[in-house]
Amino acid sequence: MKTGMPYLIVLMFLPLLIIAQEVESQYIEWTGDDEIANALVGAGIDCAMNIEFEKAYTFFDAAVQKDPTLFAPHVMLRNFSNGEKRAYHKEQAQKLVEGKNEVSKLFVSLMDIKWKDNEDNARKERNETWAKMHELAYDGAFVHFRYAQTLEDENARIAEFEKLIAKNEANERSTGHIHNLLGYTHYGMGNKEKAKEHFKKYVELRPNGYNAYDSMAEFYMNEGNNEKAIKYYKKALMHYPGANNAREKLEELEKKVADSDAQE
Repeated sequence: MKTGMPYLIVLMFLPLLIIAQEVESQYIEWTGDDEIANALVGAGIDCAMNIEFEKAYTFFDAAVQKDPTLFAPHVMLRNFSNGEKRAYHKEQAQKLVEGKNEVSKLFVSLMDIKWKDNEDNARKERNETWAKMHELAYDGAFVHFRYAQTLEDENARIAEFEKLIAKNEANERSTGHIHNLLGYTHYGMGNKEKAKEHFKKYVELRPNGYNAYDSMAEFYMNEGNNEKAIKYYKKALMHYPGANNAREKLEELEKKVADSDAQE
């Protein structure tokens, strides 16, 4: 009995030892020491995930002006920029990521993927990078969201989005942006009623944003309901007059309706 006791004790505590050795989730190191800059970064991430890129650019640009040590906003600004500005933001991100964790460096490495005349290989490299980032930052809401987007099988993508919704709700995180992409995924599969449910949920969850109305408008436009599409594009512009896509689509639809009326 005495010789068996130590072995039994080890077996009893083995599960606890395994849990203790589990690698802690990493995160992209978005923030720094400046609280105002950090708040701007948070607002930028929220807008970026909601495809409100015009506002996201403004927040990220203000963040790096307030705290020049931040690297991650430069990655986003590079994606939104052209010409010399695009090159500048890439250079800054690569310089400022030095000394950061692995998932942060992988995030910056996405900028090195060559897309021109290489789309299939580039997509594969991008998807593998996000998969690796998700493995390292398994609790990161932004990383999980972007990883789910890279899943090419639609059913797998839907399952991952639904898993992320459950996780975000449990952690009191926003889910509207996920409903948005679920709407588009279902619509692409021909599940139009399911898509409509997700777009309506998106509007419900993000009533003061503008992309939710833009997505709802696009749904109605694709369904040939120009009246409702115009209504929702106007709502998008009401919430943010700088919403470029909503303005362009609204102009197209109003011209289309006017031309149709003139022919009657």
